[in-house]
Amino acid sequence: MPAAAPSSLPSFDQGRWVDAAPFRAHLRYLCSSAGLPWQVVALHAGLTLRHADVLLHGRRGRPLRRLPRPAAQLLWQVDVAGLRALQRTTQPSEPTSTRLSAALARGLTPRHLCRVMGWSPARLTAVLGGEARRVSAVDALRARALTEALDRISEDPPVVVACAA
Repeated sequence: MPAAAPSSLPSFDQGRWVDAAPFRAHLRYLCSSAGLPWQVVALHAGLTLRHADVLLHGRRGRPLRRLPRPAAQLLWQVDVAGLRALQRTTQPSEPTSTRLSAALARGLTPRHLCRVMGWSPARLTAVLGGEARRVSAVDALRARALTEALDRISEDPPVVVACAA
């Protein structure tokens, strides 16, 4: 059973920052009600993955307390009906195919891509090979989230763990 929708509209008329808690609850509600991962919801809302990740999971073990007002407004405009409509909305498959091809070139396996996309190997082959001309908006956002996550990993310096001798 999906979580209940946040009860009231937060106030936007106070400065540059708003309390993050109602928006964290709203993002969780949207994800559970629409059955979509937070990455898809965040990108659809116009948020960066990094911003949504910090909103949901905190920073250095601490929950985010404040959210910039523009990000909060973007997120608050998203509703479950709009998210459900994304699955029925299609768009050209070429940008998705390009993103998935780049992910393969970076070392991801077709099996991993199928798992991330929720596709069969035949569907992946059809999209990559150009036989599938259209994909759902959700699939396009999943592919975008995947490549943005890969970009983020390559931008962040690797974590070096030293072992005591």
